[in-house]
Amino acid sequence: MRVDGLPGAQTRQASDVEPGPASWGHPTGKSVVFVSSDGHELDKAHMGNSTLDDVTPVPDVTYLSVTYHPSGLAFAFALESEGEQSIWISSNVGEDPRRLVFSEEGTTFGALAFSLDGESLYYAAQHSDDHPELHQITLTDTSEAPVVWHGTVGQGVLDIWPGSEVKSFAFTQGESCEKAVAMYSTSNVASTALPDETRPTRVLGWLDETSILVAAGPCGGPVDLSSVNTSNGGIVPLVFGVDAGAVRTPAPVPAPPLPEGIGGSGFA
Repeated sequence: MRVDGLPGAQTRQASDVEPGPASWGHPTGKSVVFVSSDGHELDKAHMGNSTLDDVTPVPDVTYLSVTYHPSGLAFAFALESEGEQSIWISSNVGEDPRRLVFSEEGTTFGALAFSLDGESLYYAAQHSDDHPELHQITLTDTSEAPVVWHGTVGQGVLDIWPGSEVKSFAFTQGESCEKAVAMYSTSNVASTALPDETRPTRVLGWLDETSILVAAGPCGGPVDLSSVNTSNGGIVPLVFGVDAGAVRTPAPVPAPPLPEGIGGSGFA
C-alpha cells in the first residue's frame, strides 16, 4: 500500500500492507478504509503517517467491500457470515453497526455506492438464479429496496456511479472486466454508453451533471476515452491509447449530512 500526493498533498510511504477493496474518506480525502488482506477486518489508513486503525464493526465475519458515506461520518460494507451475505452501515470508526440488507435465498452482493445527497445506498445483488439487479435503499426506511435496473442471467455489475440528478446513475455491467459494458440510466431507462463499440467498455465517473467518462479497450490498456451525454446519447471522443483514466470530482461544500434515524431492521 502506497499513496502519492500531488504537490502540497500528504502522502503515505509504501508498506507491506496489502489492502483489499478500499474507499477514500470523505469529504477531505485524508484517510482510506479498506478490507484487510485476510478479509476479517476493516482497517483505516491515514495520510501523513504509517499507523493503521482497526475499525472493524462486526467480529468473526468475512468482509467483501466497503464504501464511505459522503458526509465522512459513516461507511457501508458487505459481509459474509455462516454462508449468508448482508449489507451494513456503521460510524466511521466502526461503532453502532446496523444491518440494512440481508438475504436468506443465496443472494450475493457486489458493488456499493451512496447517492450524492447521502440519503440512499445503491447496491448490486446477484440473485440465486444468477441474474443481477441494482437496488436503491433509503437509509431511513430499510423496509423496501426498489429495483432500478434488472439484468439477465450470467451478467453482473462491476461498479456503480450515482449521478447528481434524481434517478440518474451509471454503471459497468458484465461478468468480468473482459466482457464489461458501460451503461447509464436516467428516469428508469437504461442505455448502453457506446452501443457500436465491440471492445470492453467501462464507466470512469461523471464529468458533469449529464456527461460520463467512458473507457474502451482491454483491461490492461491501452484504452480510448470518450465523453457520453446521458441526456441525448451524444458521444465525443477525447483521447486515444492511454494507459488509464479517472475523473477528479470536487467534494460538495458543505458535505451532505448523515441522515438521522438510519434504519437497522434490514430488507430481505
